[in-house]
Amino acid sequence: MKKITSLLLLVLAACGANSVQQDLITYINVEMDKVAELEAKAVEAYASVSGENYQNDSIMYAVISETVVPTYEEFYNTLSAIKPATEEVAALHKEYVRAAADQMEAFKLILEAIEKQDVAIIDQANEDLDEARALLRLWREDLDSACVKHNVVFEEN
Repeated sequence: MKKITSLLLLVLAACGANSVQQDLITYINVEMDKVAELEAKAVEAYASVSGENYQNDSIMYAVISETVVPTYEEFYNTLSAIKPATEEVAALHKEYVRAAADQMEAFKLILEAIEKQDVAIIDQANEDLDEARALLRLWREDLDSACVKHNVVFEEN
């Protein structure tokens, strides 16, 4: 009898969900899970050699060229391959892909700036990173709004 009750509850829960809600749940729990670790690895590697962790150009160049860019490119390629099922989630995802593209280009610009020892290029790269971060914040705000609209609640692990 327990199995029948459980199946009935699952069917009722599925019937109550709308397509955007289901797509958001899949997007967050399945698709973002595919890329989260790669993005974190790349961003943490960059943080380890930038800002107050900066030591010198050669260390920064090595970490960005050997870890940050290849990992971020893998992240970006995996992210770009995600195809949400609904237009609303696809529009959200497009924001994330754009922000990721900007951030990837900024990392590459930093390498160019170090190679050429050009302060103007590093200034541009920093502006691009700031813009990418702003786009990522906007994506997260839009994702949070969509979740509220479609009754999707985040549970922290």
